[in-house]
Amino acid sequence: MQDVNSCTSLPPDIDGAAGPRTNALTDILLATFDTNTLQQEYGVDAPVVPFTRDFPHADIHKLILSDLLHQVIKGTFKDHLVAWVGEYLEVVHGTVQANWIMDEIDQR
Repeated sequence: MQDVNSCTSLPPDIDGAAGPRTNALTDILLATFDTNTLQQEYGVDAPVVPFTRDFPHADIHKLILSDLLHQVIKGTFKDHLVAWVGEYLEVVHGTVQANWIMDEIDQR
């Protein structure tokens, strides 16, 4: 099964045809392109080699991307946006009403 969070889609065509990122693909990119192209087009920092590179069951492409995506969503939505909405409701409706509204939102 392909991990959709770690694909080779480029930012201008995120829905385009793509495959999974792998250590083998990274090796091909390193052998084919210069350092600047690797960084700008593929997000590969050529001088950096993950310490897990040669671990047989620790492909960095499968280990880290899903967790990073989760942290970005959680940090943006839960920690920032929900806190901001709570503060906004308190300013507009007062503490008691804001708590009631937040409880209603949580139930849904």
